[in-house]
Amino acid sequence: MPRLGDVGVRALVESHGSAQNALASLDPSACQVAEVSAHESIRLAERSGAHVVAITDAHYPERLRDLRDAPAVLFARGSMDIAAAPAVAIVGTRTATDYGLRVAKAIATSCARAGICVVSGLARGIDAAAHEAALAAAGRTVAVLGTGIDIAYPRGHRMLQERIAHEGLVLSEQVPGDAGHAGTFPRRNRIIAALADITVVVEAGEGSGALITADHALELGRTVACVPNAIDVPTARGSNALLKAHAEPILAPDDVLRLLAMVPAPAHGPALDGVSAQCWHAVQRGAQTTADVARMTGLATRDVTSVLALLEIDGLLAFDATGRIRPTLLTT
Repeated sequence: MPRLGDVGVRALVESHGSAQNALASLDPSACQVAEVSAHESIRLAERSGAHVVAITDAHYPERLRDLRDAPAVLFARGSMDIAAAPAVAIVGTRTATDYGLRVAKAIATSCARAGICVVSGLARGIDAAAHEAALAAAGRTVAVLGTGIDIAYPRGHRMLQERIAHEGLVLSEQVPGDAGHAGTFPRRNRIIAALADITVVVEAGEGSGALITADHALELGRTVACVPNAIDVPTARGSNALLKAHAEPILAPDDVLRLLAMVPAPAHGPALDGVSAQCWHAVQRGAQTTADVARMTGLATRDVTSVLALLEIDGLLAFDATGRIRPTLLTT
């Protein structure tokens, strides 16, 4: 309905007791026009494999109701159960450093292995790293879009978006076919924050959208945490300032679990087979960088980065301040 946003819809439904009664109180001619548009949105959603979740539905995410402007309608691909608690939002800059990407993957892996849902926005950089690591660890992940549910943005993440839709959950409040605009991406950040117990800002420059997510989390009374970074890294000025102001410091991936009062499981080390074994043997043979491991194994750099993050979580290796790999467990 024109000029009737999320706040107005919620108030109208609550005051009339149901969506049907609320609709009956509105101008019939306007309702007829709106109904045509609504049916078209549903048709487009179903064509892309999505379903509609209204705020009046039982399986609407309960935490989103904490938002004053909770989305009246969500379009979803995947099971809504994926978004169940506990959940952690992992967000940050699109232009992340290698350090930021590595840490985002390590935190997401730790969360996924502990049964914690990883929530992010499918953007380049930190968001994509978090989603990919959660999937690699066979964990739960939710991607909240700033476009319609049937739009891949960025285009390079089409395959990642499809994988999340099949193995996790993709959500959008934008109608199908909506390519989004400058305002829809910051707006979706409130949904990311509301779905999570904790929002972790891994790396964010001044004015980053990740800081908007942190602000929403604070407004909701949720915990905000932050990963420290070097003081001369431009893409970390915002997150470092957040850390100085009020955020909880994340000094190790398992610190997120501790903030949730969860006890990290003891690391037993990965089963060294397949690509894990290849990467580990390369490190044992003297590989000192991700590029070294990729060259020695013939694997794609992207795959090597994910595997090394898992090996780091398991305590088999560490990265020094220059990004070089250091084995922490020597084997014969």
